[in-house]
Amino acid sequence: MEVKKALLLAVLVALSATGVLAYVALASQSPSPANGQSTTGDEVLIESIQLPDAVLMGIHKGQKPIVAYTLVAYGPRHTTALAYAFAFMGIAEVSNRSLVAKANAMNATWSNSDFKVIRHDGRPVGLAMAFRLSGPLYIEYKDPSLGQSGYYEVNMTLVLMAVYHPGLKETVFATCGQNSSLVVYHVKGGLVLAAGFRLSGWPSGPSGTRLLVAFTIRLRAASWLGEGADREKADVRWVMPFCGSTRPRVVVHRALIRGTFAFLPRAAVRNSTGGWEPARAACIYVVKGFTLRLAIVVPKADAVAWPAVRH
Repeated sequence: MEVKKALLLAVLVALSATGVLAYVALASQSPSPANGQSTTGDEVLIESIQLPDAVLMGIHKGQKPIVAYTLVAYGPRHTTALAYAFAFMGIAEVSNRSLVAKANAMNATWSNSDFKVIRHDGRPVGLAMAFRLSGPLYIEYKDPSLGQSGYYEVNMTLVLMAVYHPGLKETVFATCGQNSSLVVYHVKGGLVLAAGFRLSGWPSGPSGTRLLVAFTIRLRAASWLGEGADREKADVRWVMPFCGSTRPRVVVHRALIRGTFAFLPRAAVRNSTGGWEPARAACIYVVKGFTLRLAIVVPKADAVAWPAVRH
């Protein structure tokens, strides 16, 4: 019963998620819609899986490429709900540091799949949702001499994933009681957010430009300490999430959240023979307030797949 109550609270937390978390770009094959199904309208889609000492839930509403993931972790003396709003914001074409063109993903028409359960060795470890651009994309050029602003038939597929990793931990700082005593404890297991992305049909433009793909991720945390009738709501002041891959880069900044930012510095581009070849990529992140904005820069090509398949 306590777990069900915590799940309901997690849903409410997720729908109003604010804050920040790290992003990890994972290598994957070209994504495809889960189960080959799509949904329209404002129907709320919810999927949950049971994990060791935790429950992972995915929540989606509407047609925008945004997914709220919640991780409810519970132990003998605490229940913690961590809600992450993970959104794809858009694409920009840049030349050096100058903007050439941009496209806002929130102004486009999308279709989405149902949630797909990610399994490892037969065990559920995560949830994924696929999005596909189902209409023309409006691309705005900064200078008319660089290109004509308007609607273009761009093919785009995106998968937003959340994977539970029991080896990762998150430290929660909370105040509890009338005297605001500080409580510090570890949440067993951590959540890795990942995105698979594929794009083709971007209009040709000046040579030497690059495409920039932007995401935003927000976090809200809630916690209850104690057991049974002695359970008390705690005010979470600080969360230290850890997300990483094979070679994580640690970034510490003065904000509510401290964490590890990791990415694979590779992309895949289609060559003149129709095959794929690896290319270097870069990851840019900007922390403003409690929001982390991420951008992945890849070489411009007729078709770009991100992330690249490992060789």
